[in-house]
Amino acid sequence: EFASSHIPGSINVVFSRKSLPERIATAIPPGPSIVLLSGEEDVAEAAAEVLQGAIRNPLQGIVTGNVEAWGDAGLALAKLPQVAVETLWQRLNAPHDELMLVDVREPFEWELGYIDGALLIPLGEIWQRACTLDQRRDIVLICEEGIRSSTAASILLHHGFPGAGNVPGGIGDWLTANY
Repeated sequence: EFASSHIPGSINVVFSRKSLPERIATAIPPGPSIVLLSGEEDVAEAAAEVLQGAIRNPLQGIVTGNVEAWGDAGLALAKLPQVAVETLWQRLNAPHDELMLVDVREPFEWELGYIDGALLIPLGEIWQRACTLDQRRDIVLICEEGIRSSTAASILLHHGFPGAGNVPGGIGDWLTANY
């Protein structure tokens, strides 16, 4: 849903009643207030309940409904490009393609196997290390299933990386395709 349409500058953090505070703490540095947006009112309310009283990134409010209302009001919407593993394989094997692949898994996952030429930057380091990456390059992010990499790609978009993209299905789909 985030990939197809979101408010520019927003960060995609997948809801989990059990681990939402940890997911936010991994993705966003301490300080900024949080405004939750969900197309499902019950999900937004459950997330707000989980985050109630958070000090690290205090909850400022919730917005329910879909982002189409934002666009209908004449405000800009953005997309997060999704890169299929087939396209990733083609681009990584194209002779003059300067695509940068960033793997946002943890080092122990990386040690189990990674894609040649990928750069390891765990999700928890993306915010701080974004300044070390070239904003002019296409940067595709990958993880095990596409959830953490979607968050990481949204962080790069937030930091002004227009060529950020996500691999839905991640390393799992890469292995299934026998690449």
